Amino acid sequence: MCVKAPQDYLAFKYFKDICAIPHGSRNERALADWLVEFGKARGFESYRDEANNVVIKKPATPGYEDKPVVMLQGHIDMVCIARPGVVFDFETQPLNLKLDGDILTADGTTLGADDGTAVAHMLALLDEDDYNHGPIECVFTSMEEIGLIGAIKLDASPLKADYMISMDSGATRAYQTVVSCAGGMFMQLRKAPVWVPAKGTALKLDIADMVGGHSALDIHRERGNANQYMARILKAIAEVTPMNIAAIEGGEKANAIPAYAKATVMVEDAAAAKEAAEKMAAAIKVECSSTDPNYVFTAEIGGEVAEMLDDACSLELLRMLFLIPVGAIVQSVDFPGLVAASNNNGYLRMSKDEIFMESCVRAAEDSVRDKIAGQVQMLAEMFGFSVGVSTKFSGWKFEPVSETRDMAMAMFEKKFGRPMEIVATHGAMEMGVFKSKLPNLKIFCCSPDCGNAHTPEEYLNIRSFAETYDYLKDLVIELGK
Repeated sequence: MCVKAPQDYLAFKYFKDICAIPHGSRNERALADWLVEFGKARGFESYRDEANNVVIKKPATPGYEDKPVVMLQGHIDMVCIARPGVVFDFETQPLNLKLDGDILTADGTTLGADDGTAVAHMLALLDEDDYNHGPIECVFTSMEEIGLIGAIKLDASPLKADYMISMDSGATRAYQTVVSCAGGMFMQLRKAPVWVPAKGTALKLDIADMVGGHSALDIHRERGNANQYMARILKAIAEVTPMNIAAIEGGEKANAIPAYAKATVMVEDAAAAKEAAEKMAAAIKVECSSTDPNYVFTAEIGGEVAEMLDDACSLELLRMLFLIPVGAIVQSVDFPGLVAASNNNGYLRMSKDEIFMESCVRAAEDSVRDKIAGQVQMLAEMFGFSVGVSTKFSGWKFEPVSETRDMAMAMFEKKFGRPMEIVATHGAMEMGVFKSKLPNLKIFCCSPDCGNAHTPEEYLNIRSFAETYDYLKDLVIELGK
């Protein structure tokens, strides 16, 4: 249903232009400058902030100055990953595009359809004048892929939008619209270790080969958390013999479910400790047989250890690891099967000077996020940990009644002959950040058919890209009435 061939759309030309400018996360400056010049060359108010966010404002069609202001929004950074064996410099090289029928890819690398499609659509809507519209604000955010950093840093006070069309919707099909996303908080817990000379026998513990996964996209799968499993094993040991922790680590990132954990403990009765550890590990293996079928636990007696945590510090660390909530905590009432709130204790390390762990709390409602974070903080303080927060952002709660969504979905069904599918995500998205900055904003999300984001197999269906552009233009016209 394209008005013309997909390759003839102005938006497609701009997508190719974007692909010629390196724009990985934290390397957006060149593209941001290009966007500002694009806007200024057309006489539009255009500016870039220190975070490389760009805003371009297109005045209303004469006679439409008093109509609602429509914001179009997407992010300018891309995830930069090359296929193994492919040598590619994302800092300097343009992407090598390949078109096979309607499917566009990049040769050996990510394509950046996430979210270059939004940038290209906005540029075409800014450039074309064959439609009537109210005031338009195009907001191009930076560093979305590494934590919504640009959106969080953006000063929204100059924005006057009544409506927002987000084109980084989290969906991979044009017939899907996202209606809710989670906010989040990254919490850092720190404690100074108290060391004493090691005594007893060393027991090395190892949990490996768990599935892990993303703490938003996979948390509903009930996969095991290796850090929590290790805490259960340590508790089982402590119940049969005195135990002191000498070393411990687990997981790789706060927002990744930990797939491994390791610890070395000093015990009085090594045989009893090993037996208790293996018994608990066997029970855990039965529990996680469906979610983590390759889970492996080993316990090895022996080894030279110079120092261990004293009794009090060992106990406080064990209690913190054992009691901190992990996994899905609240289920959505509106969307059965969707996790509404969670916590992932994903990163654990211990050095000579510091015991450190990092958790990622997620929830669609800020009050629920803050409640869980408060529980983590109170536990931490009970056991002598200091608490810091590096990142905090809001979610977008599902709105059961939305005239904007109903209108946009009805337009889609009339245009394409099929209904839109409502999707909610436990992932973090920029809509929540914008909603927190502009509480009266009416939000709708859409994007073209694309897939395999963040991989070298990423693709874009250019026919869907063109059809989505026609739909977006119709939507801007309708909202501008």
